[in-house]
Amino acid sequence: MNEFIKLPRTLALIGITIQTLLFLCTIAIYLLADQSVVQEFLSARTDHVTEATTALKEVLLPFSIILFIPLLLNLLGILYMKRYILASAIMLILSGLMMLYTVILPILLVTAGTMLITRHRYYNRNEKYQTPY
Repeated sequence: MNEFIKLPRTLALIGITIQTLLFLCTIAIYLLADQSVVQEFLSARTDHVTEATTALKEVLLPFSIILFIPLLLNLLGILYMKRYILASAIMLILSGLMMLYTVILPILLVTAGTMLITRHRYYNRNEKYQTPY
C-alpha cells in the first residue's frame, strides 16, 4: 500500500511547495506595498502612486485568499492520503482545478489525483491484494 501512494504523494508535495511559495510571495508583496521599492516601481508606471498602492492592496488580499483555499485542500489531501484515498484524490483534483490559472500546478495535482483513483481501483480489484477472512 505504501508504494501505491509514493508517486502521487511526491507530486502533491511538489504542488504544495509551489503553492506555499506563491502564497508567501503574495502576502509579502501585500505587506511591503508601502515600502520605497514598491513605491518607486509604481511611480515609474503611473502618476498616482497612492491610488496604485491601494489598488494593489485591494487586488492582492482576495488573491491571497484564492491561493489559500487550494493550498488548504492540497494539504488535507496529503494528510488523508493513507486512510481516505478517494477523498484525498478528489481534494487534489479540486485543488488542481482551482489553480487552473497556473500551468504547472493543475498538471501535478490532477495527475496525482487521477493516479490515486486508478491505483485504488486496481488495488481493490486485484486478488493478490485481497486479505482472506
